[in-house]
Amino acid sequence: MTSTPLSRTRPGIILAIGITAVLASALAAAPATAAPTAEAPTTAARTDVHGAVADSGTVPAAAAQRGLDGVRGSGTTGSVGTGKVGPGGSRFDAGGRPAASDGDSIGIQSVIGTDNRVRVDPTTVFPSSAIVQIVRTTNGSTWGCTGWLYGPSIIATAGHCVHPGGGQNGGGGNNFYPRGDFQIIPARNGTSTPYGTCTATQLLSVTGWTQSGDETYDYGAIRLSCAAGNSTGWFGMWWQSASLTGTATTVSGYPCDKTFGQQWRHAGQTVAVTHARQVFYQNDTFGCQSGSPVYQTRAAGSSYCVGQCVMAIHAYGLHGSSPHSTNNHGTRITESVFNNLITWRNS
Repeated sequence: MTSTPLSRTRPGIILAIGITAVLASALAAAPATAAPTAEAPTTAARTDVHGAVADSGTVPAAAAQRGLDGVRGSGTTGSVGTGKVGPGGSRFDAGGRPAASDGDSIGIQSVIGTDNRVRVDPTTVFPSSAIVQIVRTTNGSTWGCTGWLYGPSIIATAGHCVHPGGGQNGGGGNNFYPRGDFQIIPARNGTSTPYGTCTATQLLSVTGWTQSGDETYDYGAIRLSCAAGNSTGWFGMWWQSASLTGTATTVSGYPCDKTFGQQWRHAGQTVAVTHARQVFYQNDTFGCQSGSPVYQTRAAGSSYCVGQCVMAIHAYGLHGSSPHSTNNHGTRITESVFNNLITWRNS
């Protein structure tokens, strides 16, 4: 008997890709309204939509992070870690290559023109080591996402990877997906798990996603049972009020059109369009790469963040109207997103 994965019923927005041994689950889709090009709303206006929620436990209110020298922006620099891998780690294989996705499903196929992704091998070199595969097995069906370490024991990812959004019930605490269904595999390389497999101790997102299902607030985090980041390293991140258009972009994650468990990257692109809460780019992606870091290497002396620094969380393929219909896109790390992520990491 094949169980049906949980998915959103509101048309127009693609969530995670459900995969089973016999069938790739069809995802719901619907046109999304483009985010405004104006600056982000005032702090008072965005307090509710960025209000943090978790599957259990208390969630402290986000603490404000001050910008530098009066400039509208702030950031934090990551760590390369020790680079030391474990003795093979625990072995985990959620299955082989999944069945092909439905090519007519809006937003799933997000390779734009020629597929320019390259396989990452080995995955134990930073920053690839800090990118994780997220595997969720619920009611006999397996779903894939991607995340990235931004501290020793916490990853950022797309909100739809931890909660179905829009007030729907994922079956776990506070309507999140069941925490026990998750396995997080840092730097997975096929069937190799050089840093072992971690479990989730807390799932986090914001009401703009969990209650409203607004794709411009589609971000979340998973607190881990391990401190893999001390070995793998972790990303820095930054926000700025100025446009990101023209900023160099790299997107790397675990797509489900490739052999399951392989990491693939597309670099050498730039941000094509900047909205208040989303960024748009031509980097090739595919289902199960939701939650991947959209990052760049920032030189010594750069404002806000130096080294491998994330500016957005990849979440969607092509859908709706331009620029959504012509670009892959993700949730921009704004001041509010940054403040939440840092508070979650430090709490």
